[in-house]
Amino acid sequence: MSADNFYWYASILIFIPWALLMFAPNWKFTEPLAFGSAIVLLIAAAIFTFIHLTGPEGGGNLLSLSGLENLFRSKEMLLTGWLNYLSFCLLVGTWQTHDARQLKIGHIFVIPALLLTMLTGPAGLLVYLVVRFFKTRKWEIG
Repeated sequence: MSADNFYWYASILIFIPWALLMFAPNWKFTEPLAFGSAIVLLIAAAIFTFIHLTGPEGGGNLLSLSGLENLFRSKEMLLTGWLNYLSFCLLVGTWQTHDARQLKIGHIFVIPALLLTMLTGPAGLLVYLVVRFFKTRKWEIG
């Protein structure tokens, strides 16, 4: 499958686990599906990275900003970055849903954090941590 096609499918299908986290958080398959989806995205990112790094294109590295820029000129490496973003945010959203259930935080308070995590990543995590703080009165996790 081409990088363009995979990008399209991943960008559309990612809404399924997010919808489950937001609208069916207590369904027994929500967390396994969300976690599994994130793992599939990580595997795909690894495959596209391997294809690019072992292919004839090359031309970039992680040791300088210009090297990173050259890496992301490749569709495969750009897709890798996007898949990493999607998977990491989905893993964070899955953790938020699980943690909120454990702490008995009302899901209505978690939904804004999930939306922000899906759209902006760190801002959503910060919102959830603030909500979590008001429930537990402590910052530490675990």
